[in-house]
Amino acid sequence: MRICRITRCRCILLFFLFTGCFFPAAAKTNVVDIVTTEYRIEAPATLPTGWTTFMFTNKGAQAHFVVMYRLAEGKTIDDQLKHVAPVFEPLMQGLRSGELTKADIGPFFEEHVPDWGLQMTWAGGAGLLAAGRSTQATFLLDEPGTYLVECYVKAPDGSWHTLMGMLQQITVKAAQNNYVPPEADYTVTVSNQGVSGPQALPPGTHTFRIEMQDTPKGFMPYDLNLAKLTSSTDLDKVFFWMDWTNVGGLRAPAPVTFLGGLEHTYAGKYGFVTVDLEPGRYLWVSEINAATVNLPFEVKQ
Repeated sequence: MRICRITRCRCILLFFLFTGCFFPAAAKTNVVDIVTTEYRIEAPATLPTGWTTFMFTNKGAQAHFVVMYRLAEGKTIDDQLKHVAPVFEPLMQGLRSGELTKADIGPFFEEHVPDWGLQMTWAGGAGLLAAGRSTQATFLLDEPGTYLVECYVKAPDGSWHTLMGMLQQITVKAAQNNYVPPEADYTVTVSNQGVSGPQALPPGTHTFRIEMQDTPKGFMPYDLNLAKLTSSTDLDKVFFWMDWTNVGGLRAPAPVTFLGGLEHTYAGKYGFVTVDLEPGRYLWVSEINAATVNLPFEVKQ
């Protein structure tokens, strides 16, 4: 009788060990709440490396995004605010007045931005999001260091959100974890030729794997944003608005309702966007080369 009781106890112990009831499994996702307002980004001061999910809520009255990038070694948010961010205002003033053209942007940066200023390492983030909405973006933080999270949309008067307070420093620390990305329902690819993906979907919550295949000209890799269209949406106006170098580009109010997306990510890498879609017309569109890098699609019952 005693042997039976001992055997039974061992069986129960083995059951708990294998099912993890005594020792809970480590978290498989690194979920981070990010909130934007006018003009602030609420985010944690530190994060571990690994797959990271931004649960992004926009409590502001304008569209915002939260892009994340790693600074050059030894630099901090103070260096960025002193030596890099202020350069963009006189650049836009020159473009607005006609004293500068788009061809002058590169030489202007070379003259006014220190060498380290455009050597950031883009990491991803959550794309453009309309006021009062929430979205989810997952990307890989594969290197520790000093990062900034930023929204550089422009206010209605043309002022950069960055200089109005929407720049925050995050320290990413090396960590051993078993974080895993979500499982995707669909894949969307971004290349110099455009965007490829499903053009008809059922309504509901979907997770998209966003794969970046090419590198555009300039210092920024591709991003991809999701917009809800209406019968009166002028796509040419949307494409113009997506380009921050245009006078009026990325300037509030946005011409469409944005639902999130994946921020700037290098070729060969990927991330995930999870969003709830109701019936209607939608558009995937990049901030870079928007007139080419876009894909309209429809959600049908």
